Amino acid sequence: MVFAFLLSTISYIDTNIDRIYKEVIFLAGVLSPIPIFLYSLENLPILTVLGGWTRVSGIEIGINGINFFFLLATLIIFPLVALYSLRHFDKFDEKSGDVSKGSKFCLILLLYGGILGSFITRDLFNFTIYTEIVSLAAIILVGSSSTTGAKSASFRYLMVYLLSSFFFIFSVGIIYVKTGYLNFHLIEQNLVMDTEIKVAISVAFTALIMKAGIFPLHFWLPEAHSKADTPISALLSGVTVNVPVFGMILFLRYTSIEFLTVPLMIVAFSSIFFGIFMAIFQTDVKKLLAYSTVSQMGFVLLGISILDIYAAGIYVFAHALVKAALFLNIGILISNQGEKNIEKLSFGNRGLLTITMISLSLGIGGISPFLGGYAKYTILNSLSKWSLYLFYIGSVGTLTLFTRMNYELFEFETSKKFRFSLEELVPFIVALLTIVVGIHYLPKLAIKDGMLVGIAILAFSVLKYSRLLEWNVPRFYGKDPRELGKQINFYTSVFVITNISFLMFILRDILRELF
Repeated sequence: MVFAFLLSTISYIDTNIDRIYKEVIFLAGVLSPIPIFLYSLENLPILTVLGGWTRVSGIEIGINGINFFFLLATLIIFPLVALYSLRHFDKFDEKSGDVSKGSKFCLILLLYGGILGSFITRDLFNFTIYTEIVSLAAIILVGSSSTTGAKSASFRYLMVYLLSSFFFIFSVGIIYVKTGYLNFHLIEQNLVMDTEIKVAISVAFTALIMKAGIFPLHFWLPEAHSKADTPISALLSGVTVNVPVFGMILFLRYTSIEFLTVPLMIVAFSSIFFGIFMAIFQTDVKKLLAYSTVSQMGFVLLGISILDIYAAGIYVFAHALVKAALFLNIGILISNQGEKNIEKLSFGNRGLLTITMISLSLGIGGISPFLGGYAKYTILNSLSKWSLYLFYIGSVGTLTLFTRMNYELFEFETSKKFRFSLEELVPFIVALLTIVVGIHYLPKLAIKDGMLVGIAILAFSVLKYSRLLEWNVPRFYGKDPRELGKQINFYTSVFVITNISFLMFILRDILRELF
């Protein structure tokens, strides 16, 4: 955040300052937290209250098993995306009304600082403040894109963000009134799980589900992630959606959410299958990846619904790396071919890009020895029979989706020589990292994974040759910006219905106690 302020100040003082200075400040800001994090590893776990205050009066921060994977993913993805961004934003023209490169760098640093702040805090109010910084920076970054429809997507994101924030702050107020504290450790010590606290936690989870873009409160995510510039899409789908997830994990660690496990599991599987269904019929490749994020966040929520912090954390880590790299990889094709239609894009002769895409597809499908395989393995161990079957069906659906994507892109041009660009190295490094870390955690190949890939290829073949993939998913609303008001009203109604549905589980428990 200091470097964001410095960058904006220098740009204001001298708008003609050499581009190289802005890039140096930007990279310095992105890299600055890394040595501090590495130094801290020797003393883990770390929990400290700023300014030497007590927990009652001060703000507690720390690094431990709860947030380690969240921080690690953030500190890996942001520097790589920053390197990718240096040349990506060169094509934007300030004279034609595009947001300047320096302004985008400043917003990315604000987003970065807000995300890191939300991950290290152990104070409910400060977590709220940091999520506000993250959301506002992300909204402006989406709106700063010159892509058609980006402004509408940004406005929709803003309205949904305000709605969820109001309800989240309302739940924070209830918790403060009932416990007298905002520090999570003190909340845990003074917590009495009465009806009011259960209502507050339920409302907070509904708000966080909306902020995370999980079905049925996913409305803002597909448009926002697909309309944003490619580096921003990578940050949004790879890291930003993890902030509300970390809020859920804080509630899981310091409060009791057992009364929500059933509705959370229902929502999780609904998001998994809805995201896959919507993604597989998309022709816009970025929207395909965006709906895939809706599905993957369902897997993350599934880890939370089984009350397993480690499983949710490792899945967040795996998804963050893979999804960010997928957006960057596909962004190379979009930039070079000027096309988002998956049926018109092709790998061409980009061998490294092709290898990277196939590796990332296997990783997000949960195939060993990729990190995604270990992440799904950690969740599998806690599932019962019916949920286990649904989990495998969801995994096959994910693999089917990415089989379709690679099939459409797999077209080599024999008349042209092999091409290579340095920007391809960024997603390739991430893909390589997912293999190395995956082998570290689970150094074995599962025959079952090969069977899942085979079933996915078969399922895609049936969909392809039966022409089912040619079906156009109907839209509830057109693209006319004048319909945004109706859309927001509809989204608000779904949010209220979801809130009521969660509260009904509390009412059910109360009735059981009475009768």
